[in-house]
Amino acid sequence: MRRALPLLTCLALLTGCGISPTAVSSLGSPPVISTEPIFSQVYLIKKGRLVQQRVRVPGKTAEDLVRTLMDLANHPVESGQDTDLYGMRYQDAEAEPVGRQQRLDPSETRSLVLYVTLQGERELSRVALAQIVCTARLRTDISKVQVNIARTVAPSTTSGRRTCKEFHDLAPAGAPS
Repeated sequence: MRRALPLLTCLALLTGCGISPTAVSSLGSPPVISTEPIFSQVYLIKKGRLVQQRVRVPGKTAEDLVRTLMDLANHPVESGQDTDLYGMRYQDAEAEPVGRQQRLDPSETRSLVLYVTLQGERELSRVALAQIVCTARLRTDISKVQVNIARTVAPSTTSGRRTCKEFHDLAPAGAPS
């Protein structure tokens, strides 16, 4: 049996697996990565009121939009426009479905609540809250926005579920409700 084992191994290697090779055939074009930039609108501040600004975003989700808005707090923006989100850092944003019984307006077609969590030690001003809420509401699938502030020194706070309609005095005509 010991002599037969090496002979059987050699024989198996010479015969292969029993599958004959086939020619390569093309089944379509190769995958292509799109380098076309994605642009969206965010709300910045000009003379104490919200104004829309077109910006480049890394993706198409509400989370990408809020993250981009928060990044603008640390980078210079167009002359005359500002943000009131200084000193705050983006931590997380997560969209969850709204139950039918939780909707205030039965004709409302939007169906997600966006929970935004920021890190920072200061309270958000009303204008800063309006920037986040109205920017997120530019997405057609977001019905309400809740901003949570995670603090290391003071207790964490939450804004409650908000809509842009609450900031009608700061928002331009045509802003989402």
